[in-house]
Amino acid sequence: MRAEDIRIRDPFIFVEDGMYYLLGTTGEDCWNKGSNFSLYASRDLEHFEFAGRLVADGVLDGYTQLWAPELHKFRGKYYLIVSLFRKEKRRGSMILVSDSVRGPFVPLTGEYITPQGWLCLDATLFVHDGKPYLYFSNEWVDPITADGDGSLYVAALSDDLKTLISRPKKIVSGKYCGFSREIRSGEATGFVAEGPYAVEEGGKIALYWSTFSKDGYCVAKSVASEVFGEYAFDRMVFERDGGHAMVFTDLAGKRKIVLHQPNSSPDERMKVFDLAP
Repeated sequence: MRAEDIRIRDPFIFVEDGMYYLLGTTGEDCWNKGSNFSLYASRDLEHFEFAGRLVADGVLDGYTQLWAPELHKFRGKYYLIVSLFRKEKRRGSMILVSDSVRGPFVPLTGEYITPQGWLCLDATLFVHDGKPYLYFSNEWVDPITADGDGSLYVAALSDDLKTLISRPKKIVSGKYCGFSREIRSGEATGFVAEGPYAVEEGGKIALYWSTFSKDGYCVAKSVASEVFGEYAFDRMVFERDGGHAMVFTDLAGKRKIVLHQPNSSPDERMKVFDLAP
């Protein structure tokens, strides 16, 4: 199949052994049930084959809104981080583990890695100087600040990725970033900051994240000199009704950014672009 045949939100590309592995919020019920954890493999980012399901049926029974799965390799094992919802536990992000890039993945602890009691999503792993960190979103519909400010946070992780070992620090504010517009869902109104992805660029940490601006869903870039530093807005990366991006290096050594566009269902598709400096 071709890339345009795959309906996907929050696309994530993992590169290993000459292959591109694509995953994200896939399936026909992306908002309620959420991702079906399909994995696709490609050698050229244009033609893909179905490579199986990352999580077996039954493993996450009782959870819905399975969103934005990400695939990371850390100290010889593969980790899947996914946002999910359960009424008594609210929304959070969970880490699953496997010995193979193709799974099957099973829960590392069975608990959310994001702070208990917070409404969180879109957690991502970032390894800096050999130490793991977790970036995540405190969701705008119920932020801990109680003022509609959906925000991004970072915290240090234990080496086994099972617990947070530092107090989360707020690093990006959707409400006060200067360009986000207020959105509404039912009776709730607020400002979005979600979909974080951190990479090292030129000795600094570049954080790519999404919000809604005057032109719709978009990708912004903020930069800091250290993990717990001050993240200053650098530039708008993508403004054309698309977002939830991540950055990777292709097999030719070129830096790329992948996101979904448009943001409306059921038309979401993966889009890959060269990443400008």
